[in-house]
Amino acid sequence: MVNVTGTMEVAVQHHKAGRLQQAEKLYNLVLQSVPDHPVVLHSLGTIAYQKGQHNIAVELISKAIASNRQVPQFYNSIGVVFVALGKLEKAVGAYKQAISLKPDYTEAYNNLALALSIQGRFTEAIANLKQAIQLSPESVEPYYNLANLLQQQDKYPEAIENYKQAIQLKPDFAEAYSNLGNALKDHGQCAEAVKSYRQAIRLKPDCAEIYYNMGNALKNQAQHEEAIESYNQAIRLDPEYAEAYCNLGVAQRELGQYDKAIKNYEHAIQLKPKFVEAHWNRSLILLLRGQFAEGWKEYEWRRNTDLRVTAYPNRDKIPRWDGSSFAGKRLFVHYEQGLGDNIQFLRYLPMVKSRGGSVIYEAKKPLLGLLGDFEGIDELKEATFDGKPAVKFDYHIPLLSLPRIFGTTLKTIPADVPYLTANPAKVKHWRQRLVQTDFKVGLVWAGKPSHGNDYNRSCALDHFAPLAGIDGVKLYGLQKGQAAEQAEKLGQRIPVINFGNEFKDFTDTAGMIENLDLVISVDTSVAHLAGAMAKAVWVVLPFVPEWRWMLEREDSPWYPTMRLFRQEKPGDWDGVFQCIAKQLQILMKKQLVVS
Repeated sequence: MVNVTGTMEVAVQHHKAGRLQQAEKLYNLVLQSVPDHPVVLHSLGTIAYQKGQHNIAVELISKAIASNRQVPQFYNSIGVVFVALGKLEKAVGAYKQAISLKPDYTEAYNNLALALSIQGRFTEAIANLKQAIQLSPESVEPYYNLANLLQQQDKYPEAIENYKQAIQLKPDFAEAYSNLGNALKDHGQCAEAVKSYRQAIRLKPDCAEIYYNMGNALKNQAQHEEAIESYNQAIRLDPEYAEAYCNLGVAQRELGQYDKAIKNYEHAIQLKPKFVEAHWNRSLILLLRGQFAEGWKEYEWRRNTDLRVTAYPNRDKIPRWDGSSFAGKRLFVHYEQGLGDNIQFLRYLPMVKSRGGSVIYEAKKPLLGLLGDFEGIDELKEATFDGKPAVKFDYHIPLLSLPRIFGTTLKTIPADVPYLTANPAKVKHWRQRLVQTDFKVGLVWAGKPSHGNDYNRSCALDHFAPLAGIDGVKLYGLQKGQAAEQAEKLGQRIPVINFGNEFKDFTDTAGMIENLDLVISVDTSVAHLAGAMAKAVWVVLPFVPEWRWMLEREDSPWYPTMRLFRQEKPGDWDGVFQCIAKQLQILMKKQLVVS
């Protein structure tokens, strides 16, 4: 005769210690004497779950419930198994039954919230986690899970608060430190994020993911050498960490280490052949180096929705144009990326038109007025953000795929300018606002803050100070947005009259540019517009520029009237503007000789 109580005690000890085989043997021994013992059936079901035998676990725990329907733990346990099987509705029902039997069952509230969150029922999930916290304010898991859920919804301040609470309750909680770092990084607090990652590493030094995330935070702070060290450590811990190779390449690119970057992008692609971001980053360096044939091909990876680079990567089931004749058909060319990108590649539309029927071009509203009579456009449509233009067409193509369609090389770039012109009425309007006797220079010092590379390409108006004292030069601002406020604050030091915030669209910008003798701009759409209008334009570039400006050139093959001024080292705007001031002084001396 089996001593049920004694055998159960020993079985539970084995179970708690993780000795599942010994525990299972003893539980079965008890079951021979008491076939419907609910606790034993539940325990055996738990062991089956731990061994990955989920269907067996459901069968055993269901028998336990049939034997005693008043035990809340049984319903909680079968809920966990249902989640593992992907049967979320059954899991939710089981957890709710557990709570109905035990209204203060913190673990069941926590588990119910996790099941609801998998279903996308975030409001209900959050409510249940807050209930769990109210019931057990000293329990770590609800704070941690609530923080994870809030972070998924981009509610970073609340997520940060709950991660910190979890850490306060469990100071050695490495995962909480790591996820706190992620929330801080995504909230723009990268320096604090790095501190949190370092704590996580101290507690869990063999976790490659933490080093990878810390590398991302360091990269976001332009601490590229430190980021490289973190990515390398992640790779040492996990040699098949494709994302670490890719972001290692990004950090190396920011230091001008292009060969190393390409090598790491290619390594990432070897590990994950369809790694979109690695292909995309590789394309940017190929194009930067002028390796257009391969670069355009790789550049097509931007159309993948994971990158969110193009506006609408696909147009339902309508065929994509392959460059062949489309006589008698309608081709829809849609905008993508920034306004400057669209201005640069509009030049291809007459070439498109020469291959067929009607060309419909979709543009963002600020460009519409500029394109009313553009050669190569038969119909002009304003961009719709739902991706469904109210127009019928036979084929479609993204604008920036046209260089690949036409096999563009450095020698075949269609660089005839001007291909954009200003409205005469707007030219006259802005001429009346300017002093005609001076050499008129337009300035742009900042791009759109939401641009992913804006921290690198934009600078402060203060850097333009060396231009302020040059005799005969009158400075005019073409700057829009919040950065335009710098013109008022620096008015005494840099006497610039800023008209940018008066511009309604690009017809105003073009009208002003037509009246200027020179435009000096950071890498923005205004620089592209001036180049497309064949106006003299000097573009100020960071140490690592956008691919279109290439490397080690003072000219641009895309814009014959453009001159490029580059940083010699990262962040060195002062050196660039000293060079620009010197060249402007030389230009002014030539102007005096001519006059």
